[in-house]
Amino acid sequence: MQRDSSPVEIRDGQGDDDMRHFAEVDAESFAGHAAANMRWLAAAAPHATLRLACMEGDVVGGYLLLPVGQFFGGRPVQAQAVTAVAVHPAWRRRGVAGALMRDCVAVARDHGSALAPLHAATVRLYRRWGWEVCSQTLRQTVRTAALSGLSGSGRVRAKPDRGAIETMRRAHVGRWDGPLDRPDWFLSVEWDPGEAETPRFEYGWYEGDRLTGYVRYESERQAGGWIRLRVQEFIWTTLDALGGLLGFLGGQESQSTDVVFVHSAIVDASPLQWLLPEPHRDTELSGFLCWMQRIVDIDAAMTARGWPLRASGRIELEVTDPVTGVDRLVLEVERGAARVTPGGSGAIRCGVGAFSAWYSSAMRAQDAARLGLLEGDASAVGTMDGLIAGGLPWMPDFF
Repeated sequence: MQRDSSPVEIRDGQGDDDMRHFAEVDAESFAGHAAANMRWLAAAAPHATLRLACMEGDVVGGYLLLPVGQFFGGRPVQAQAVTAVAVHPAWRRRGVAGALMRDCVAVARDHGSALAPLHAATVRLYRRWGWEVCSQTLRQTVRTAALSGLSGSGRVRAKPDRGAIETMRRAHVGRWDGPLDRPDWFLSVEWDPGEAETPRFEYGWYEGDRLTGYVRYESERQAGGWIRLRVQEFIWTTLDALGGLLGFLGGQESQSTDVVFVHSAIVDASPLQWLLPEPHRDTELSGFLCWMQRIVDIDAAMTARGWPLRASGRIELEVTDPVTGVDRLVLEVERGAARVTPGGSGAIRCGVGAFSAWYSSAMRAQDAARLGLLEGDASAVGTMDGLIAGGLPWMPDFF
């Protein structure tokens, strides 16, 4: 097939016509429905940046950026969550995806963000442009009957106040590296525009008048008349909230044979391993899309995140970025804060992807070195790992 050499133009999406064209491209790219995409795009439009790829006057691809925070070391770091990256099947292998990725890095940085997380339908593409895998989103499928005996002190209430939920959630998830610090509008974009035919529910767990946990789930019809509960969010801050919410889901065993915690709604080291008497028989794990992470501004990323108070050290880095080139810099960490200055010897050499995975606590520098993703003497590598020792990665937000 002869390849077209026409240049790719990347521009802002403007108005309903652009949204409709992109909704159609996205639907054909991922076997979706343009009408459902339009509902989501309309909800996102006041908050998101829509960028479109055009060739010969046609919209042939695009992506959205959602401005969010992302917790690292207990502090929120400004990020642009990358979503809905799509290239129309008829225009693939013509440089469109690469043009979109280069644009994405530049726009995210121009918006003042340090990071650009995403969920990858194709790891190879994003890795080529500087993203790296931090984890697969994990599906944990549990027999509903196995949950039915769990309980906690308190009671469940439907439709808990969302402001209270977000306050509780923000205080809870900051102990991991990766969860989003979600803006007030986030659920109106990522939850509310769901499929009308799929029932959705929100329940909070209350101990007295205190909200201590919550669950959001869909009820999905299965063949033969059964239903399956698909849990999208599950946060518990006390043991009673954990047992109470799991028991509440288990109480639906007469209609639902199993409960699926999707998109890493529960951490990989699941509490179900210790709560269930036979976890190897009652649960099944499977991986889905990969959470990938990218630093788009090294200085901003290093200085905004939290660092362990006991961490202290200096590393001289040479970081290669496929979009911005090679940077040499010195990272100094002391008393919970970091400073970045240009220069140094480049004693540690790596790509921005491996550096981003290390930053996210997903990959130790020593493991990156074993995999050929990082070079440096053992002493410098050990110092690098000591700066983030003890961090735990988790991405419970799917976007």
